[in-house]
Amino acid sequence: MEREGVVKYQDHHRPTPLAIDCSLEALNHCRRRMLTLGMIGQSPSRYGGLGFGNISQRLAPGEDAFLISGTQTGHLAELDADSLALVERAEPELNRLWSQGYCAPSSEALSHAVIYQQRPECNAVIHVHCPLIWQRAQALALPCTAPQIPYGTPAMARAIAEQLTAGTGVIAMLGHEDGVISYGSSLTEAAEALVRLQAHARELAGENSQ
Repeated sequence: MEREGVVKYQDHHRPTPLAIDCSLEALNHCRRRMLTLGMIGQSPSRYGGLGFGNISQRLAPGEDAFLISGTQTGHLAELDADSLALVERAEPELNRLWSQGYCAPSSEALSHAVIYQQRPECNAVIHVHCPLIWQRAQALALPCTAPQIPYGTPAMARAIAEQLTAGTGVIAMLGHEDGVISYGSSLTEAAEALVRLQAHARELAGENSQ
């Protein structure tokens, strides 16, 4: 498995303060749930101590632009304008995007971008690291990207696009240790799907240990 948190795409980033004209309450509420469940965060015992997981929301209906947590912000209890990036445009096939903000976008920004481009009804994406779900992806009947496909690349963006289904969905990224991505019409919908899957995966783990 590759080192967590490395940005591989070409980011045409403008390091300017973000003037966000929207509330971050829903984003932080869902992110706090993921932090509590250990799906987003930073720990010395996981992934070499680097931050993991990220969250985004579409800026406005009908637009491909989206707000996403900045790279290596997993240790933060709350996100504000200084710890977010605005992805204005992305070209996943060409491995590049354009963004602005005090913080550069997460290393998984291309994966988020392709979901917003392919699913107009989707307004939120949450990428987490959950061993319980990831290790039981097949038992949970989750669509999966192939183990040889690394995260943060055009190949991963293509693989995710091929696995997208209408409405809410969860995809296991088998080439990205513990990586799972959820998307839905709202942050709450995307988060609830992960909560339910983690609970189901815990039940499966209990059954297998008996």
